[in-house]
Amino acid sequence: AVNRRYISDCVPQRIRMQASAAFVSASALGMACGPAIAGLLQVNYRVYAVTINQDTLPGWVMAFGWLAYLVWLWISFKEPVLGDADEEGRRQGSSGGSSSLGYRKQGLAGEYLLKQDAQGESDQEETPAPVAAPSIGEAYGLLTPSVKVQLLIYFMLKFSMEILLSESSVVTSYYFGWNTSSVAVFLAALGLTVLPINAVVGTYISNMFEDRQILVASEAVLLAGVALSFHVPGTAYTAAQYVCSALLTFVAAEVLEGVNLSLLSQVMPARLSRGTWNGGLLSTEAGTLARVAADGTITLAGYLGQGALLNATLLPSLLICAASIAATLSTYNSLFY
Repeated sequence: AVNRRYISDCVPQRIRMQASAAFVSASALGMACGPAIAGLLQVNYRVYAVTINQDTLPGWVMAFGWLAYLVWLWISFKEPVLGDADEEGRRQGSSGGSSSLGYRKQGLAGEYLLKQDAQGESDQEETPAPVAAPSIGEAYGLLTPSVKVQLLIYFMLKFSMEILLSESSVVTSYYFGWNTSSVAVFLAALGLTVLPINAVVGTYISNMFEDRQILVASEAVLLAGVALSFHVPGTAYTAAQYVCSALLTFVAAEVLEGVNLSLLSQVMPARLSRGTWNGGLLSTEAGTLARVAADGTITLAGYLGQGALLNATLLPSLLICAASIAATLSTYNSLFY
């Protein structure tokens, strides 16, 4: 939630799409490194009284990793000055008349400052910051249809990704006889493919198309990936079909997450940029709820047997994806950024 709020509050709008794509790329890199490292940690030995094996070694690796990151964060992180006052001032001044007004927010809980700079004036006038929503009920009441659709899209993409990743070991073992190392290599390769795609989206495509256009296109590709993943009864289910459909689904979901994060930060009401019930928390909780729902779906579908697991879990993903596309098209004209 803090990471998402940092992007929405601290990054200027003109590069927010690139920052969102970079954020998603970092997530994809972590997703690729995790299985790859897990595949290398298939060991079993003892160091004095400490057992080192495939179950305990990942915990040790992550503990040292987080310790190093904590030290790095403590030394390097600087509290940001939110927004880009000079750029916003020039942009608003060129469209609004003789005086340009820019704004700047200072501190994550910060305040809004107005600065007149067209005539070289240095006087600054404080304006009241928007009041935070005191409860989740009031925060929900502040959500516009556009924001609700963005949260639905975020739920959909996290649901689809969780279905794909969580059942990959079971599906590949049942249909193709893959072992743990093979699944680890597959997931690592899957995550690495997102890095060049997001680099292209953040650097080039975002400058050629509107965010809402990229949003719809990514949803369509995601829908196609889920549809191609189904096992048609009476036909052989091949590894090539599974890998290609998984690639489409995963890459589209990662691109969609970056676009969704960028758009959500722009259509989110100002009151939801402050307090506990802020936009970052709501989007994070939507993703968490999607993962819980996806894992619950896999658990329930497991009672149908391994042969029916794939189609039984893909059907909800297909329906939710189709519903999100319909909802996006219904609010398309309100997604101006």
